[in-house]
Amino acid sequence: MTMRFSILLLLVSLASCEIFSTRDPETPDLGSQFIWTPASTPELLLENFKGTIENLDASDYVKCFVSEHDSSETAGHLVYSFIPRSGLDAGGQSIFQVWMASNEQSFMTKLRTSLIKNPRATVAFTNVAIDQSINTASISADYSILLPVETNSSLPGAVTGSLHFQLEAVTTEQANREWRIIIWTDFPPQTGGTSTFTDLKLKLTS
Repeated sequence: MTMRFSILLLLVSLASCEIFSTRDPETPDLGSQFIWTPASTPELLLENFKGTIENLDASDYVKCFVSEHDSSETAGHLVYSFIPRSGLDAGGQSIFQVWMASNEQSFMTKLRTSLIKNPRATVAFTNVAIDQSINTASISADYSILLPVETNSSLPGAVTGSLHFQLEAVTTEQANREWRIIIWTDFPPQTGGTSTFTDLKLKLTS
């Protein structure tokens, strides 16, 4: 009886040690490393634009564009517009004639769901030129975006071209003074033959 009792005590002791033993730590989920910064300068606006595309974050992406809640001291009520690359047929042109900031948000939402799970894009801007006055500014840059597309996807794995932003300093709904995009003009690369932002947007609205 004493021997059996000793064995029982030993088994309980070993089980207790297993319960309180230290587990190997799990790899932490770092999530998005992008943090939205109020666009008090055109440079910060471009950084926000880049970061929201890299993380395919529709809720912050749409904040790069002027909204109905923003007001301007010089221009009054502002309306966002997207000017597509040249060479579109009548059907493509008609889509962008009524394109609004809400369409930009829908585009980014659909893009994220059309890519691989937990997607992250690679964004590069080169030849960046910024011109700024008190209440208006412009940004010109060449862009190259790499997208993690599915193997059988109809979406392009990369979009390249040039962009021109017309910016306005606005007063936001929170009474902050920030820069917003009011006109985005898209241009194909000089080499031609590749998809641009225009083509990607058309793919996701057709």
